[in-house]
Amino acid sequence: MKYLKLFLAHILIFALSNFIFIYFHSFYENTLFEITAIVFHLALVIVIYIGSGYYATTKTEKFKPLSYSIIAIIGICIWLIAFIDSPTDLNWKNGNGGLFWLLYRIYIIPTELPFCFSDYVSIDKFNIIMKHISLVTFTILPSIFQAYGGFLKTKRNIKPA
Repeated sequence: MKYLKLFLAHILIFALSNFIFIYFHSFYENTLFEITAIVFHLALVIVIYIGSGYYATTKTEKFKPLSYSIIAIIGICIWLIAFIDSPTDLNWKNGNGGLFWLLYRIYIIPTELPFCFSDYVSIDKFNIIMKHISLVTFTILPSIFQAYGGFLKTKRNIKPA
């Protein structure tokens, strides 16, 4: 049941990220606003992921970090399929391995979106190895934040001896 809650939280954050992107895209070309939107989006996503981990954890359970890894496992599987299909061409718009990279980029929208919003922080300027490292990191971050939320909830219930 926890896995389902964590995954549904990821889907909800995905929808929220898309709404934020569509709204903020109308202010594109304003540098100060772009940077503010990036920071706001990242902060909001981090807080929601931590909150979802907190919510999905029961107070009495023992903290197990791997029980929060569902988003990372699914993301790494999608990344691996896309990587096997097209290891050097990450451009989903060209059609070379495009479908899998498109699915992957959609899956990691909540954490990657701020880094696509502005040319100042775009990962497209990286070499291929750094792009892959960045993309895998974007997959792992939600699980880390959710695990931190679960840790906060289980840590609060430990009574001092």
